[in-house]
Formats: sequence, structure tokens, C-alpha cells
Amino acid sequence: MSSRYALFRRRLAPIAFGLAIAFMAYTTCNKQQRTTATFVIDYGTAQRDVRAIDAEIWMNGEQVTRLHRVALDNAYIGDTRFKTSLPDVDGELRMDVEMAGGEHRSINRAIHVTEGATVTVPIERDLK
Repeated sequence: MSSRYALFRRRLAPIAFGLAIAFMAYTTCNKQQRTTATFVIDYGTAQRDVRAIDAEIWMNGEQVTRLHRVALDNAYIGDTRFKTSLPDVDGELRMDVEMAGGEHRSINRAIHVTEGATVTVPIERDLK
């Protein structure tokens, strides 16, 4: 029996160990596939009235990214775009927009992204 054990220990155990490591690396890499996309928040004509925005992307019940942007004093917010890497292709964009005069608007949008996409989210009608 010692010859079988020695054969296993010298030849088969390193092969089995290598296969186990390769399998773990394969499953880990496949779980981490991500989709990158750029989001553009389009305020339209309401852009000059926007003072701040908080935007979050939620996927599979978890917040995966967050944006906070504030306009400088006596200025408007300007173009709002952000690039992000996402764990899925479907989710929800939740935005809280602070308008001039302290008024807040909450806006939610369902999103679907593809790799390298630029997703423009028009919210002008929600701000008027």
C-alpha cells in the first residue's frame, strides 16, 4: 500500500491541487464579469434651476454606485455624467434633485445597459 500512497503523493496530488486552483480561479473570474457604461443626466431647460443631485444605481437589491454633485454658489450645475462598472445589465437609477428654492424631487428610472454604452437619462419633464 505504501507504493500506492507514494504514487498519489508524488504524482497525482500535485495534479489534483493544480486542477482545484484552476477551477477556483475560473469561477472567481466569471463571477466578476462587469459591464461598464457612462450615464448622462440631461436636465434640459431646467438645468439652471438644479442646485444638487444625488444619484444611486441599484442592482439585485444592492446599491452599486453613487454620485453626489453640487453647483457652486451663484452657478448652475452644468453637465452631469459619470462612468461606472456594474455587476449586471438591469437595474434602477434613483435620483434626488435639489432645485432652486430648496425644493426636492425624487426620480426613479429603470435602466438596461450594454458594455461601453452611453445612457442618457432625460429628467427635464420631472423637474418642471
